[in-house]
Amino acid sequence: MKIGKYEIRRQIGRGAMGVVYEAFDPVIERRVAVKTLRLELFESSQIADVRTRFKREAQSAGQLAHPHIVTVYDYGEHEGTPYIVMEFLAGNELSRILGRGARLPLSEVVRLMTQLLGALTYAHERKVVHRDVKPGNIFILDDGSLKVVDFGLAHVEASNLTDTGALLGTPAYMSPEQFLALPIDERSDIFSAGVILYELLTGDKPFTGSVTSIMQKVLRQEPIEPSVLNPTISTTWDTVIKRAMAKKPDARFQSARQFSETIKQAFAKGALNVSVEVTFAGDKTADQWGETLRPSPDKQQVSKAQRPVPPVSAGPEIEPARSSSRKGLAIATVAVAVAVGAATFYLSQRPRDDLAKPDPAAMKAQKDDGAAAKAAAERAAVDKAAADAKAAADKAAQEAKVAQESLAQEKAAQANKAAEKALAEKIAAEKAAKEKTAAEVTRLERLRAEKADAERIAKETERKRKEDEKTGLAELEKKRQEVEQTRIAEENKTQEAARLVELQRQRQEEEAKKRAAEEKRTKYDVLIAEAKQAMNNKDKKLAINKYNEALILFPGDAVANSGVKEAEKQFPWKGRNLALMREGGKLSIPVGEDPASTLGVRHTMNLPWKDQ
Repeated sequence: MKIGKYEIRRQIGRGAMGVVYEAFDPVIERRVAVKTLRLELFESSQIADVRTRFKREAQSAGQLAHPHIVTVYDYGEHEGTPYIVMEFLAGNELSRILGRGARLPLSEVVRLMTQLLGALTYAHERKVVHRDVKPGNIFILDDGSLKVVDFGLAHVEASNLTDTGALLGTPAYMSPEQFLALPIDERSDIFSAGVILYELLTGDKPFTGSVTSIMQKVLRQEPIEPSVLNPTISTTWDTVIKRAMAKKPDARFQSARQFSETIKQAFAKGALNVSVEVTFAGDKTADQWGETLRPSPDKQQVSKAQRPVPPVSAGPEIEPARSSSRKGLAIATVAVAVAVGAATFYLSQRPRDDLAKPDPAAMKAQKDDGAAAKAAAERAAVDKAAADAKAAADKAAQEAKVAQESLAQEKAAQANKAAEKALAEKIAAEKAAKEKTAAEVTRLERLRAEKADAERIAKETERKRKEDEKTGLAELEKKRQEVEQTRIAEENKTQEAARLVELQRQRQEEEAKKRAAEEKRTKYDVLIAEAKQAMNNKDKKLAINKYNEALILFPGDAVANSGVKEAEKQFPWKGRNLALMREGGKLSIPVGEDPASTLGVRHTMNLPWKDQ
């Protein structure tokens, strides 16, 4: 099977609009992907718009050459079906990776977001807004790199390819201005990228539900802070997400480049609250993503069932534990330094052979008398220094352990506090629900009372109306008849005006037809007169041509037919028979020869053929 010059090998995907095949380009000898449009799925009224969007995808991506944007090679049509040829991508969509419940390490999240925002920066600088940034349009290659695909909804500035006022995009990732069908710019893509960052950090979408529910949440509600859903990240990321997903475009990052730099700064400043590797059930491990978090010595493995209730604000409440940990580590470091200095001091008091040499006899006496004592003193000094160093190290390790235990206790206390707060919030929510139910009951009772009052008033009004009708029925009937007569008179007047307009229009049409007929008859009379004049002048070709033109105006006209026959009779063709040929439903009549041609070319005139 071929599409254009491309040899189709297999189908690799099927979507709502088209089918994607793996194919081979025999000219350049490379593997490519061919995306075709399934026109049979659309109504005839939709095909023009769908073709425009499909071609827009090729135009938008075709003008972008970036390592993280899919490369478009060609666009064309095969047997009436449009297709796009692009680079073949070996890997998987980010939506499928997230759909398997995988939570990526923070370093991997930062790397992917940097690549995504780099691609958007490149597109935005060239006045191309994607308008449908979502995990389904982000492809993760086998080598871990990222590609942005599907520019089918892209808006190219200064073009007329934008659907004005149309609601385009994927609801869970659409910006408020997309829901409101307002003019959009690159900041709409930044909002969508912020939603993707939220999902990468927490494993959940910020806005869920039906399309109407999602729209209400995007326009009016703030999502749960990422640090609440993922206690391993700090509130720094809450601030980043809040700005990226601001309701008003002016409150967001004003460029994808600014968004990317902020993410890098947040990661560089150590946006992790704790140094542990957390692997939830069903998640991919860090090693599977080719990137590993650096665990602390007492690295913990926390299952999804054991995960603590997330705190409302993990960042500031942990700071005291961090301070005590740092204080303990500082004390331990100073103690080790003092111990090592003492050992160095004691060892530095040992005599050296390169000092001033005493008298050999005295040296010998000293060796004989005090060698053993000095050696013992030196050994005692060294042993004392080593013992002091070991004690200091043990003390530092103990203080570090205490600091880590304190940090763990602080985190557990924080988790308990968060659980208590969540319980309090649940109780408050239940109370609010009960109050809402009570308010609803009160509202319904009030509505029933209002309805009863309205029915009572309606009955009273009806009773009074009947009484009034009885007392003034004759007057009311008279007024009604007057109104009816006035209405009938107005209707008659309107109908009469319409009839006069129609008569005038018909009269104008008849006059136009009459003028056309008169002009046609005048032209006919002129042609007959010219033909007769040509007969008098013995100009057979001119005469026959004029008669034939008259026949074109009035086919079957007796005067013109007799004139043609008379001309043929008086001026016979030089030994040739007059040929009447029926060709393709028309009558071919020879009307003369070109006297300047040595070949005797005959001129013919084609007239409509009539079997009668």
